Amino acid sequence: MKYRFLFVFFALSLLCVAAVQPAVAQTPAANPIRVLIIDDLSQGYYHMFTATTLRNIIRKDERFHVTLVEDAEVLGTDLPFDYDVVLLHFKNYREPKRNAAMKANLEKFVTEGGGLFVYHFACGAFEDWPAFDKFSGRVWDPALPAHDPYGRFAVNISDKEHPITKGVGNFEIDDELYTCLKASDVPIHVLAEATSKVDGKKYPMAFALENGKGRAFHTTLGHDDKSLSAEGFQAMIKNALVWCAKRENPQHIAPTKAEVDAAQPRMRDISVTLPTGAKLRTYVDCGGAGRFEDGLKLIVPESAKLWQFKPETPLEGVPPSHLTVLYDLAQLSFLIDGLDRSKKYQLNVVWWDFDASGRSQSLVVQSPDLSMVRILRAGIALPDFKESGMPPKTVTIMLPLAFVRDGKLILNVKNEGGSNAVVNEMWINELL
Repeated sequence: MKYRFLFVFFALSLLCVAAVQPAVAQTPAANPIRVLIIDDLSQGYYHMFTATTLRNIIRKDERFHVTLVEDAEVLGTDLPFDYDVVLLHFKNYREPKRNAAMKANLEKFVTEGGGLFVYHFACGAFEDWPAFDKFSGRVWDPALPAHDPYGRFAVNISDKEHPITKGVGNFEIDDELYTCLKASDVPIHVLAEATSKVDGKKYPMAFALENGKGRAFHTTLGHDDKSLSAEGFQAMIKNALVWCAKRENPQHIAPTKAEVDAAQPRMRDISVTLPTGAKLRTYVDCGGAGRFEDGLKLIVPESAKLWQFKPETPLEGVPPSHLTVLYDLAQLSFLIDGLDRSKKYQLNVVWWDFDASGRSQSLVVQSPDLSMVRILRAGIALPDFKESGMPPKTVTIMLPLAFVRDGKLILNVKNEGGSNAVVNEMWINELL
């Protein structure tokens, strides 16, 4: 027994040391959604490993950069303001030392536009604080029965069109069906429900609300690793993080007349090479010198960075649009909007390994609901200019319209080797 106690103490000590270290996430995508999971081992060892599993599920998705801190007192520091979404994964079984600062920071974070994610037993994180009812929608009521006995039950999606639940069907889960949320006048948008096997009543399993400029998502699901293995629940978690961070609708700004005019010379050059009967529908010089849209939008990620290649001598036959580059470390994610599934579209991407970085890239498409993913081109070596004098390369491929949802398709340019992901120029033809 003595050695067993020492082993457990040593293991928990390692966890506590890890608490002050950011999670080592995979290389993030362009402008990743920053998620801070706040756990608290000091409050007791309830659900102590669920936060790690939750972190690992989220970090596998390149849209997110996730950090797990295992001390709720961090909420009383400036750290949460470096994140887009704060996910609460603790219940206060005793009052924290920084209780006042934690409450003040949480209120400021949410009302000024931050995303709040209340997970499972975190409905009791601040159960005696009236403002927490407002921010979380509902709180733990210790006077009510806590939950049905752990077991399998059906979760029914109440709103199939909300961004959090769109594309997520009803699902089965092994979990605790919470019946302990206190009645409140705070308006909530119920997204999923389940029926108690004990009293036959329906209870909310997931709901959303807005506070000032901020958004909040609250789910009572997620008791353990088995609960988290439900694919429908995982999809809802990720969708909720996107919604809380206000990333579900990428901003699009139509090109100005000056941008369209600037694009015309290059578009004339492209039109000479179009297949017979093809029509140029959208064009983007990824250096920003010109854009054109004919009912089809190619939306550039906001976080993409610009670099201009300035050769020592003019390059004969190389248009200026090939000398400007959009780049990001791991991936450039573009949204194509306005596609018609009854038509055919040809995508053209121009790229160049201008500084001999040894770049190779893949083209990957995803349906907006992330239910379908396909690699269009895998690990293509970019032409090397600096060492070999090779000119830019144009990759041409048909878009898989089976992946299109509501006219939208996600296109990812992924860095498979070299310093970063780059694109010089893109356009889409409609084949008539």
